[in-house]
Amino acid sequence: MEKILEELKKVEDEAERIRREASERADEIIRLARQGAEEIILDAEKEAKREVDKLMRKFEKSMEKRREDALKECMAEIDKLKRKAKKRKNKAIELVFKALIGEGRT
Repeated sequence: MEKILEELKKVEDEAERIRREASERADEIIRLARQGAEEIILDAEKEAKREVDKLMRKFEKSMEKRREDALKECMAEIDKLKRKAKKRKNKAIELVFKALIGEGRT
């Protein structure tokens, strides 16, 4: 009976040792998994920042092009208005002169 109890005690001790080793291994695996997850998150954040920077540069270029196009359109409209004003200059001067000397009133 003593021998059986001794063997049973050995088995219990061995089971406890195996349980402790398994717990230590599990803790190590969890630690490594957390470390790996942190690295993955940092890499993802860096990649996201690069993508945001890339999109911002693309947006800025797009806005610069739109600004240039709008400026060209404005300059074209200014030139058009200048040409119209130049064509009507003589008539405007004549109307102002007539108004000054009193002609054209009824």
